[in-house]
Amino acid sequence: MEHSTDVIQIVHEELEQWKATKFPVRNAEYGFSEPNKLLQRDFYNYAKEDNFNALFHLLSNELEVLNIIFKHVAASGNSLLHVAASHGSEGVIQLLCHHFPLLITRKNFLGDNALHLAARAGRPDTIKNLVNHVKNDPHKTLELASLLRMKNNKGNTPLHDAVIKGCREVKNNKGNTPSHDAVIKGCREVARFLVNEDLEVSYLKNKEDKSPLYLAVESCDGEMIDYFIEAMPEGNLEKLAVGKPDIMLPEDIKGGNLLHLAASMGFLSGGRLLVRRCPVAASQRNEEGNLPIHVACQKGNLEVVSELLTYWFDPMDFLNEKGQNILHVAAESGQRKTVEEILGNRDLEALINEKDYDGNTPLHLAAMYGRPEIVQALASDMRVDKRIVNNEKLKPSGVVVKLLQGGRFKAPKSDGMSKRIDTKHEDDAARGRKVFKVLVEADDKTECDLPRTTLTTEQLNRGVGNLLVVSVLVAGVTFAGAITVPGSGSNPSSL
Repeated sequence: MEHSTDVIQIVHEELEQWKATKFPVRNAEYGFSEPNKLLQRDFYNYAKEDNFNALFHLLSNELEVLNIIFKHVAASGNSLLHVAASHGSEGVIQLLCHHFPLLITRKNFLGDNALHLAARAGRPDTIKNLVNHVKNDPHKTLELASLLRMKNNKGNTPLHDAVIKGCREVKNNKGNTPSHDAVIKGCREVARFLVNEDLEVSYLKNKEDKSPLYLAVESCDGEMIDYFIEAMPEGNLEKLAVGKPDIMLPEDIKGGNLLHLAASMGFLSGGRLLVRRCPVAASQRNEEGNLPIHVACQKGNLEVVSELLTYWFDPMDFLNEKGQNILHVAAESGQRKTVEEILGNRDLEALINEKDYDGNTPLHLAAMYGRPEIVQALASDMRVDKRIVNNEKLKPSGVVVKLLQGGRFKAPKSDGMSKRIDTKHEDDAARGRKVFKVLVEADDKTECDLPRTTLTTEQLNRGVGNLLVVSVLVAGVTFAGAITVPGSGSNPSSL
């Protein structure tokens, strides 16, 4: 222990001696000078190995030391400070920052400054060393906020890079090694430090339109999200969600907030953190008109649905802008487990036969979007009224017949997850026929109104008519008159 203390003391004394050494007066224009020569190998290796004595001995004997510092770079455009920051060479970093502080903002060919490289390497001590130098510089050569918010060619700040690297290591690491764990831990420490130094960086977007906070949610890194939320003053996240919800969000999420993203990813712990700190996020709609709980239903993320349900006193309150409840959305999206879970929850019984603004029940939507498994689950539940008509006076079976005949309904805003039956595609037509079969089988045999459809020769040739006949046979009822010749005035609203 005593030997170790002696070594530290010697290193400290050597650093102080080199700090007292006079080098050419720094000139502001050097900070913007273009590189014109590759670094010599010795300079590069000494910076990499933190051999500050050898490095500064070489520099002290150079007549054009400023050219070496500012104009000589590695193949990637890295200055000596970049090299030192990448490898955690703390002694070299101290001396370079002391004598040549403009190097701190110097960018390589990828637009990275020294902080970017240290952040990606998961080196919190290096980050703190660089930041503390800027904060303690008596000449105030650099402004800290500007440094922390500097973006590289991808639009990433050092905080972006720490989050991306840390989350990527967590995601890709299938068998933890000490080196993996060190990088993960280091990147998280870097992120925590940078967030505490400048919270605003958490919301800055890169060229993919993603903020560091968004990236942490996207990667389902609960520990990283904890750091962001801990650093926020009470109410900060809620103010962001209410006042300018897009500040943390990419445009391709269609106006949703971070809770929409967590719901979509099935990120339970992250969603719980967000909604507890920012309850209003649960009641915000994205551009599709959906609440976070609707997004969770679309994706079939049951744990998130259950969590979000605890924030609503009345299940009839969470409707999207189409007037759809969570059973509508789950049925339309084909999420059978979610549908079954809702059907099994007596507190949600009121949702079963509710209509949206177009008059469609969950069963109508399951039929319309060709979801035979969902239709089966709903139609087999005695509480589901299979004879309710929508605004077009169509029962669920009538909806299917209209689509099989080539009919159309008013197109809604689409999130790309759900697609209505389109008989131009045989797969869609087959789904539609299967849905109709399920509906006929489930209907009251004594009251089943048979489809009196007007089918063209082309439709008959494609098998639509045959499937309708088979469906009726399976139901055990007569099919006389089920298919009429063109011009007979059929009307699917009787279905």
